[in-house]
Parts: sequence; structure tokens; C-alpha cells
Amino acid sequence: MIATGNAAWATKGGGRIMRPWCWAAAVLLFLAAAPLSAQQPGDTVRVSGSLVGVVVEADSAGLRLSTGYAPYTVMGSLEVWGGTRNHPGRGFKYGFAAGGTLGTLFGVLFCIGLGCYGSEYPLAILYFGGGGGLAAGVAGAAIGALVRTDIWTPVPIPGGLSIRVAVGGR
Repeated sequence: MIATGNAAWATKGGGRIMRPWCWAAAVLLFLAAAPLSAQQPGDTVRVSGSLVGVVVEADSAGLRLSTGYAPYTVMGSLEVWGGTRNHPGRGFKYGFAAGGTLGTLFGVLFCIGLGCYGSEYPLAILYFGGGGGLAAGVAGAAIGALVRTDIWTPVPIPGGLSIRVAVGGR
């Protein structure tokens, strides 16, 4: 393993001694050779969050889309469409929170109306809050399973540095 006096700066790879700069050069070559999926004809892309179109042709200056031409120099962001997804988990979470809150409020008001004693409040809150949360959560999951949204995957902008700024909670 040790080939020179600088053993800490050398590693053995494939029977050869390699210096750290060799690894950096290999990584840069790999990154330079990696194709961008946004440049493939037929891909649906979104440019700067507003212009959506199908890539017809890509050149060194920009993308020719089915909806117009988008030069790389004016792109704020570039995203590739990756299909759609539904949201049953998110629907259950929001439904459970809303139903649990309303059920708990109903349970407290129910106990006040009947004149519950101190030890009966937690049972009423658990019964009405948990039951209301579970019922509304199941309804929310069913609604969330029906709601479909697009999946947009950000890709680097060719020919320059890509900087994404979070705007509007994205």
C-alpha cells in the first residue's frame, strides 16, 4: 500500500498509485459527461416556474420548446416533469387534525352541557376527539387519494451556474 514517503497523500487504486487530484479530476470528468435529462427531445420542462413546454431541440444557447424558445441566459430555474402523484397521507393528516380539533371542542361542550365531573373530561375528549379525528382522517385520505399533482424535478441549467431561490414556499 505505501509507495512513497507521502503515503498519506496517495491511495492505491487498481494496482496503481493515485494522488488526490486524480480523484478530483475523475469526478469533474464524470460530472461533465453526465447528460441532462432536460435537453432530451420529448421531455416536458418548466422554465422559471411559468413557461411549460415539450423540448423540441436543444442547442448551446437554449431550448426550443413547443411553446417558444427559452435561452439559457434568462432562465431562473429549469425543471423536468416526472409524472403525477396523489396525497392520501397528507389528506389523512389534515383531516385528522381538523376532525380531532372539532371533536375535542364538541366533547368539551358536551361535558359542560351534561355537567360532567373532573375525571370524565379526559374520557369525553378522547372519545369525541379521537373518533372525530379518525373519521375525518379517513375522509381526508380518500379525498387526498383523488387529488393528483405534478412532480417537477429541478435540473442544473446548462452553460452556467444554477441558483434556485425559494419563492412562495417552494
